[in-house]
Amino acid sequence: MIRDNSFPKLNVEDYQHLRLHEFVDLLRVNYDEKVALELAKDFCLMTSNLEDMRIGMVFLYQCGFYLDLGVLVEKNKATQDQTNQKWVTVFELILDETFARSPHHMILAKLLRLQDDEPELKAIIGIKVISLYFNTFMYGKIGNLLEDLVSIINQVNNPLLVSIYNLFLDELLFLFYWKRNEVVLARKYGFRILNKVNIQNRKANIHINLSLTYIFDDFESSLHHLIEAREIARHYQQHQLLHMIENQNYPFICAHFNRLDQVETDDISEQAHLHLARNNFKQAQQLLSQLTEVTPFTKYYLGRAYQDRKYLLSSYNDFIEKRSDYFFARLPLTVLNNSQLI
Repeated sequence: MIRDNSFPKLNVEDYQHLRLHEFVDLLRVNYDEKVALELAKDFCLMTSNLEDMRIGMVFLYQCGFYLDLGVLVEKNKATQDQTNQKWVTVFELILDETFARSPHHMILAKLLRLQDDEPELKAIIGIKVISLYFNTFMYGKIGNLLEDLVSIINQVNNPLLVSIYNLFLDELLFLFYWKRNEVVLARKYGFRILNKVNIQNRKANIHINLSLTYIFDDFESSLHHLIEAREIARHYQQHQLLHMIENQNYPFICAHFNRLDQVETDDISEQAHLHLARNNFKQAQQLLSQLTEVTPFTKYYLGRAYQDRKYLLSSYNDFIEKRSDYFFARLPLTVLNNSQLI
């Protein structure tokens, strides 16, 4: 079937007799991704069905329509419906996190205090709690929460929510197994996401992370996924994402594999990384001295720049003890095992 790639003269008001999941299914059959998402967004903002007003917030959030989500949150707040008010509380916190209006630890604490028996709401709370643990590098807290989330999603009945929540779950499982250094399992979920997701920004980010899962295997596989991410970012004019790919991810991979021809970056850490790959230790030391934030990655670069075992051991311990990141802990461990150091 050839689907319509242009914006149709379709009046969303004429479809208000449908539920949101029915309307989304109709659009997926008849229109391309961009058109379908825009029309579904309009439906979410227009519907007066209380349940679809709640589900619409999840839909807009997973699509990245954050400004429209703010509008729908206010519309839900105006209903005075008790159930919708609970959802408003959650999505106001989600918007605070999205727009960096409050620190992660404060949002996490507020989410953890919320109690509700509705699986549809418990699921999005669980997803956000786990995501915030990932964002704050508390990977060790996540395993049991993922098991609980699977059980909660199995209690959800709305087919659109089930689809959205399972996609979020796959993304979280990908990150979980990746950080545990179980890369075969991680890639399984990564490829499954690529086959399911129709949000291009999320697809690009999965390609970036899949690219990184190959840094201890081979350059070509790593580069393949990074090129896929770059093409998505260019095609959809995701300028911030494209800048990150070209100035952080690509130089990191090239420096790591010692593929250095015509590689440039405006990122100080990766400039130092490129100098390390060329054995220009003094230049790397000068660049690293400009950094104010000391991370496990910074210590890894410092250990290589100064050929100092203490930095590398500290990097390894930080990856393991502070982040439970067994994958990237392999960076300093590899140097420790293979080098003559001070």
